[in-house]
Amino acid sequence: MANQVVIITGGSRGIGYGIAQCFARKGATLVIADLDVTAAEQAAQALDTAGAVASFGVRCDVSRRDEVAAMVDTVYARVGRVDVLVNNAGICPFIDVMAMTPETWQKTLDVNLTGAFHCTQLVAARMIAQGAGGRIVFITSLAENVTGPAQVDYGASKAGLRMTMVGFATALGAHGITCNAVAPGMILTPMTEHYWLQPGPAEMIKTRVPVGRIGTPEDIGHAVVFLASPEAAYINGITLRVDGGHQALCA
Repeated sequence: MANQVVIITGGSRGIGYGIAQCFARKGATLVIADLDVTAAEQAAQALDTAGAVASFGVRCDVSRRDEVAAMVDTVYARVGRVDVLVNNAGICPFIDVMAMTPETWQKTLDVNLTGAFHCTQLVAARMIAQGAGGRIVFITSLAENVTGPAQVDYGASKAGLRMTMVGFATALGAHGITCNAVAPGMILTPMTEHYWLQPGPAEMIKTRVPVGRIGTPEDIGHAVVFLASPEAAYINGITLRVDGGHQALCA
């Protein structure tokens, strides 16, 4: 696992940063691709302190193909290869579907779904040219199977992302490039702690999640690191739920 070059989109905070921390402990070089380049650069510095090597941040709006292409060019100019791509960048506006504007709907699809298409296609082309295979991991969600009135756009994008992963798995396997997904359950992040740390939601976790606790970004990171490892070489086209058994209980 040491010496892997890993691109993580949206990796400066939350689940993306938790994933990056797990790779850092393995001695990887992390490329933090984020809209906020200052946060990306700060994250890269912190990750090197945690064990990563020569990490760096780069600005990238994944919904814009020209920015994705520029990001990939920058990575290859600086380090010469990519071993792992983690399609993590995503948004969830939490707007009731009957009040949602077409612009909001389209933005969610552009970032969550089309952004991952851009990143995967452009990085995979370089991986194929490298001839050394690679790993691509998509961060989906339990929302690919269940949703609600305020997450219709998000659920649609994540369901589409799952099938995008499956499709790329069939296209890239022959090149030694595997594609898999990790579907997080309820995860405590800086964006969600204002809700999950309230007494009501905190108590609900104890009855709705069989392991009895909320997940952490690093719970997701450990799964991603495994799927990017040599031990996962024959795993391709699957979604690994990391939810403490929540969906099994609620199925």
